[in-house]
Amino acid sequence: MKMAKSTVVIRQSLLQRQCRRHIAGSSSSRTSTSPQRRNAAATASATATCLKPFNEIPGPMALPMLRHSAHILPKIGNFHHTVGLDVLENLRKKYGDLVRLSKATRTRPVLYVFHPEMMREVYESGQTEPPHFDRSPLCHHRKGVGSLCPMHNDETKAVWSGLRLLLQEEAILKNYDAAFDDIATDVTRRLEELRCKGNVLNEELETEIYRWALETVGMMLFGIRLGCLDARTKSGADLSPTEEPVEGLSPAERLVRCSRQISEGAFLVRSEETLKTESQTFNDALKSFDRHLSLTEHFLIKAIHTMTSCITRPEQVLLDKLRPLERRLLPLASDMLLAAVDPLAQTALTMFYQLSIHAAHQQRAHDEVLWCSASRAAGAAPPAAPARHSVPAASPAPPAPQYVSACARETLRLQPPTGGVVRRSVDSLVLDGFEIPAGVDIVLAHGLTSKEEKQWGRAKAFVPERWCDDGWQPLKASRAHHLASMPFGEKCPGTGISIKMLTSLAARITERYRIEWHGPAPALTLHGVNKIQRPYYFVLQNAS
Repeated sequence: MKMAKSTVVIRQSLLQRQCRRHIAGSSSSRTSTSPQRRNAAATASATATCLKPFNEIPGPMALPMLRHSAHILPKIGNFHHTVGLDVLENLRKKYGDLVRLSKATRTRPVLYVFHPEMMREVYESGQTEPPHFDRSPLCHHRKGVGSLCPMHNDETKAVWSGLRLLLQEEAILKNYDAAFDDIATDVTRRLEELRCKGNVLNEELETEIYRWALETVGMMLFGIRLGCLDARTKSGADLSPTEEPVEGLSPAERLVRCSRQISEGAFLVRSEETLKTESQTFNDALKSFDRHLSLTEHFLIKAIHTMTSCITRPEQVLLDKLRPLERRLLPLASDMLLAAVDPLAQTALTMFYQLSIHAAHQQRAHDEVLWCSASRAAGAAPPAAPARHSVPAASPAPPAPQYVSACARETLRLQPPTGGVVRRSVDSLVLDGFEIPAGVDIVLAHGLTSKEEKQWGRAKAFVPERWCDDGWQPLKASRAHHLASMPFGEKCPGTGISIKMLTSLAARITERYRIEWHGPAPALTLHGVNKIQRPYYFVLQNAS
């Protein structure tokens, strides 16, 4: 099948060739008169014979019937007292940087990787790919709309790779500064209206943060305001968005409701219920994905109509580059909203919590924001960089304070939204002297390496200074392996711009208010993404 024209254009203009491969394949059977080739083939053959088999990688024993679940059962399990990432931490302590689970998913073995250098070898091998879960509700739904929005696998990979490169360009990211700041200002005003007696934020806080996340991601993708922050705020006696009748709701409000239902129902998570086509959860997920796609199409059409052939607003630079995809842009836009909103919203809540329990760091962030504002008012702000790509320059916006950005980065390091990345081997490869066969699910546990003491120093402490230029050298983030902290995985296109989104929100909040936490420490739970468990005990005090 010939590759679509847009794929060729994206690959020619944006993609970079993979640099190195570290794989184990069978030695070539062809003969050669060249002594260099004979020596290389002999060396490869000798290396292959020295490789250790996959089943020699240490790991817990899989018992009959119970398999590996026996190890976490109360009283009798070795790890019965741990949950979540703590289970993986105990596996690493007992078995090392490579841990094998034999057919942990009943169909294929799983390999856990706990060392960043081994993670690099997996990424650069070229012999792994993200697993495809064809039985999931989302895959089932996308197959149903495939005839309307055709996009084959090679084109999808090219588009996502192109997005990752685009969203790493500082010239493009600067176009969103003013828009992200406006959205952060609006949600800050709404949070003030949510305050109850004693300045306590009511139970609608999480919904408001989801509104902010949807509005911000929508601005990045469509270059327009969706209207998620236009509805009036909810007082204690008002109905929550999930209780209001759908009739009369705006498209933005319906998108907020739909996104919350997908998150609360964990429709993007593989589970026994979501993989059963006859289950009620599976059918509810299909209905939610259908509504989500329809609402995404509404905003996509609206965004395209606002663009003219002569003038493109700075915030629409990404949409302008994706326009050649035409109908195929719809599922891509829907997938970006599904993938980005929940992790972004939960990371924002986690950032609030970290700031609330570290008053000194929050005060420094507040002081820096005020200093930046005063400097800008005095005309000391640096001039804006010239625009590129024939896009008009964005209007001036507050420069991102370095320390506030460091707080966002440290939050993502300390409590990343995902515990790791799953890659499936499509061919054999070598890892730490072991031959990994095809068909193995390789879990790259970035959630553990981001808190590894030998990588970071004071690894479990909230130290934003490690990301600052004037930080103490022994704790500098630059000393850690570049793959030690990958909160969204190596391939996620939104890693860089998510920092900008979180920074704009934190800057506006800390400029006017002081976040406090009046309650017990929250439990951490894994529900699609890592999040702090409700109830929330946030108090929004006026900054002194």
